Amino acid sequence: MKLQTALLKIKILFPFLFLLYASNVLLGQEVSIDSILWNTKTIGKGLIWKRAQTTLFESPQNINILEIDLKKRALTVVYDPIKNHLTSELATKSDALAAVNAGFFDTKNGGAVGYLKIDGKLPSTDTTKWKKSAILNGALFIMKNGRVEVSKIGDYQTNTSNPKMDDVLVTGCLLMDEGEKAPLPDNAFSNNRHPRTCLGVVNKHKVFLVTVDGRAKEAAGMALPELTAFLQALGCKEAINLDGGGSTTMWISTETTGVVNKPSDNKKFDHQGERSVANILVVR
Repeated sequence: MKLQTALLKIKILFPFLFLLYASNVLLGQEVSIDSILWNTKTIGKGLIWKRAQTTLFESPQNINILEIDLKKRALTVVYDPIKNHLTSELATKSDALAAVNAGFFDTKNGGAVGYLKIDGKLPSTDTTKWKKSAILNGALFIMKNGRVEVSKIGDYQTNTSNPKMDDVLVTGCLLMDEGEKAPLPDNAFSNNRHPRTCLGVVNKHKVFLVTVDGRAKEAAGMALPELTAFLQALGCKEAINLDGGGSTTMWISTETTGVVNKPSDNKKFDHQGERSVANILVVR
């Protein structure tokens, strides 16, 4: 009788315990990364590559990080408004040292779906659409002095007429703003685990480009609250999500494979699953 009563209590409490666990995950609980064993390699002056196959948020994760010293390296956006290309192809053509996929794009027709300004100019008419949504709620700015900034989307005029801004990319969701976690939408894009690409700003000289693989038994991917907690643990003060899913790709010119993460578009846990994209972030 006591056993039956105990089992009944467990049965009743289980849904509430599950919801409590889920709530903690979605709220982006604090996370410790001290136990992660990073494989670290210097790619060049001012560029360090860190990678780890680890367990985080009680799930397998495959994480790659480019740590960029902006005093020694430059970050820029490369874009083809006409045709989509593999990240590796765009990076090779642009003489990059390393690169990741960047903003959201039209998978069928090519071109960006959010505002883009490159080298102080609008590359095509489709980039003039300064539109905000639950996902496109932030912007990445690369200044003419090389500094990288992230903020809320703001207004069109302020962020397009400023001559100090060399590159502007509207993307999202915004993850961290002025040292605090940014509010996230309560939807599947945010709450479900997916492969992710993001950028985090530690200070005016240090920036991280991060890829988190997913959609594989070896790599679960992260929900955006989990990604935010991870970036906060890395010491980021500003952070923004880029295009993810099958687009998530990190490429390093000095590595034999070129692509160093495990893109998921071929549904295999290997280096071959790149998706063609419209724009990338390049390290030179």
